[in-house]
Amino acid sequence: MDYIRKVSERTLWGSGRVELWDFAQANQNQEARIEAVATVASICYGKPPKDAKKLVERLWTESGGLPSSAFEFIRDGRTPGIEDSLRNSPDLPTYPADSVEELARRHREEIATFRLKVPIFVARQVMRHRRFSYQELSRRYTDDERVPLDSWLPKDDEVGAAAANLFQLAYAMEERIYRLLRGLNVRAEIARAVLGTGLYTEFWMMGDREAWANYFALRLDRHAQREHRELAQAMRDLLVEHQPEFVLKAP
Repeated sequence: MDYIRKVSERTLWGSGRVELWDFAQANQNQEARIEAVATVASICYGKPPKDAKKLVERLWTESGGLPSSAFEFIRDGRTPGIEDSLRNSPDLPTYPADSVEELARRHREEIATFRLKVPIFVARQVMRHRRFSYQELSRRYTDDERVPLDSWLPKDDEVGAAAANLFQLAYAMEERIYRLLRGLNVRAEIARAVLGTGLYTEFWMMGDREAWANYFALRLDRHAQREHRELAQAMRDLLVEHQPEFVLKAP
């Protein structure tokens, strides 16, 4: 990719993953916008697009002239809020005259972007924070061959060996029933109903400084669920290490 890149990543709970991404050049020109939007939108399908430009054009068309949610990931540091994203402001200009260094500085001071792999029960808590832009893997558009089913497991020392075995049994039953339904030609968007909230999902998450400050204040609090605290801490640690311009006070 020419305009956006993965900065660093950390693993959680074995299969979980936290990736910090740099979208500083995503609004530099039209080519950059296409790359950013297509990269974000393609998570729905579980694979990179064959033709990024055609995918972006189709998203514009399907939305009736208003950009789809993937366009919320095009922002500029001058107006970093979700309400001023390309989705909500279709006339948002690019800034080709600005140097790459200036774009990067402005963006990294005001906006942070992650790609996450977490269990659905954590993802739904994350998405209660509505000041962020999200784009999520959809098992309506993909299946377990393209994106294998993968489920979160608690640690044995947390719930006990007997309970951990029950988690594994439940997941095995869910997966077996899902595959039986698919074998009966039940559409993926219907068959997914038997899969529980322990299943891992993947999604993009972008927010401005104020949105992240509120998120960390709430989710690093000792009253938050432990798994969500672990996720929030991993994200904050990556920001402190790799995006120090994005100053955040500890809650």
